[in-house]
Amino acid sequence: MNHKKYLNQQGLSLIEIMVALTILTIAFIGLMQSFPYGLSINKAAENTTIASYLTQDKIEELHSLGYNDIATGALEIRHRLSDDQTSYLYFYQRQTEVNYIDGNLSNSVSDTGMKKISVTVYYTNALSKTEKSYNITTLISRR
Repeated sequence: MNHKKYLNQQGLSLIEIMVALTILTIAFIGLMQSFPYGLSINKAAENTTIASYLTQDKIEELHSLGYNDIATGALEIRHRLSDDQTSYLYFYQRQTEVNYIDGNLSNSVSDTGMKKISVTVYYTNALSKTEKSYNITTLISRR
């Protein structure tokens, strides 16, 4: 009489437990692989943000000088922003160029009352390990 009771009980077989553990292992491995990718995406976003701050900083610096005090031509040839290898700025290079422009926004050789300021920052992308650039171009006019 007691033997029948035990024979009708249903439980997990060894195969079912192995299948469940396999599924959990695959899910865990997939989740763990996403963390390094997420970290590299964050680093790429950080690099782009820093590059945008560095370009905007130079634009603001030039705007504060006023139209007459901004020289034309290559104000900064491409150069590292720091010689100190421990500084985060060591990995960024900046180039600044100012040109006269005409009413069609084309470069002009003579002073037309408008200047185009173009600042480009170069850096290495954390994901692709390739060089990327961030550029801001703005106009300033004589008042």
